[in-house]
Amino acid sequence: MPRAAALLAAALILAAAPVAAQPKPVVDAEARAARLQGLAERAYALNMADDHVAAEPALREVVEGWRALGWGETEATHATVLLWAWSLIELGRFDAAETELRALVDSASAGGAERASAWGLLAKTWSRSGRFIDAEQAAVAALDHARRAFGDTHAETATAWHNLGTARGEVGRNSDAAAALRHAMALREQLFGPTGEPTLSSLYNLAAHLHARGDIDQAEPLLRQVLLHAEPGGESHTYALHHLGFTLTRMGRHAEAEPWLRQAVDLRATLPDRHMHAVSLAALADAMNGQGRHEEADAAYDRAIGLLREPYQPGFAMTLSGVLLGRAETRQAMGRTEAAEADYRQAVEIARAHVAPGHPRLTLRQLGLAAFLNDQRRPGEALALLRPARDALLARTRDLGGGEARAEVEPFRSLFRETVQAAWVATQPDESLIR
Repeated sequence: MPRAAALLAAALILAAAPVAAQPKPVVDAEARAARLQGLAERAYALNMADDHVAAEPALREVVEGWRALGWGETEATHATVLLWAWSLIELGRFDAAETELRALVDSASAGGAERASAWGLLAKTWSRSGRFIDAEQAAVAALDHARRAFGDTHAETATAWHNLGTARGEVGRNSDAAAALRHAMALREQLFGPTGEPTLSSLYNLAAHLHARGDIDQAEPLLRQVLLHAEPGGESHTYALHHLGFTLTRMGRHAEAEPWLRQAVDLRATLPDRHMHAVSLAALADAMNGQGRHEEADAAYDRAIGLLREPYQPGFAMTLSGVLLGRAETRQAMGRTEAAEADYRQAVEIARAHVAPGHPRLTLRQLGLAAFLNDQRRPGEALALLRPARDALLARTRDLGGGEARAEVEPFRSLFRETVQAAWVATQPDESLIR
């Protein structure tokens, strides 16, 4: 779910402080300070609207300008750095975000709340770039700082528990992940009530985690509970609409999923977030594919890809890669093999450029391309693709350690075995021809 509103509110309060409340600039810098103040307010508004392409350069200019005026260690600058880092992450500029966030956590003037937010964003940065173990460690640090800064029963601490649960899910610590997410939900229920928006947000995220780890039957009733209590058109309601349809599709209930996904598509079409509109379109295409309506699915994938590409944002890269994978499978089913192969290869290349080797999303795309190559009787190419992917997956397994963590990647290992076996069979002579 999007960032906590509390961080944005805090930043806006700091930005709205009069220039006189900042360390007094020299007289000839007062005009510049006033201009930066106005730019800061516009930049915050752009960030809140998720217009990161426009927000990022404005936030950078504000931070650099305030630092030049000697305000680099003020609360206002630290808050702006956090929002700048958020935009950098959304644009896929992970190295730049990491540099700013590391400097903030090391700053002697940063408070506990600022360090908690910075560690949380570092966890997000490393998760997006496939550094799952680093992300989990950052999430632990974020929770530690949040508990010290806010106490154990504060909304920001609940958010930190949620982020830790997400990070632990990514390294395969599923029991620990579910426990952290349930703790976050219990805290939010205590703070906001059982049907408060933050509580429903936690309930949605717990359902999404259960879905991701394969417990789809447990996810469905939680998503329906969110839909029962969430305000129609609100954030939790919109996410739950989409994810219930997505979950039903994964359960093979494609016709039942379609109306939920159409509601999500229609609602998101009215919102400025092109990314999530594209995600729902792709899920709708998946439901259509499950009903054999490949032409309609292909058209829906085309619409999703158009939303993600015009204008393109680096933060959309992995979503674009996933949608290309879905279109590739659709076109393969339609017999459009050349177009399918082009989509498979582009999906793999985008993923390879944005996540670390062994990342589950990259592995799935490599397996999809390898299976396609097997189907086209090109097993040598399939095996050449799978060998480095296998090595990266095994390295990931060793890094995770523990039986539960290994179980998280076992489905990929099974797919490798099946795909390699198919490639091997395809290399053997047909005995019926020999006879």
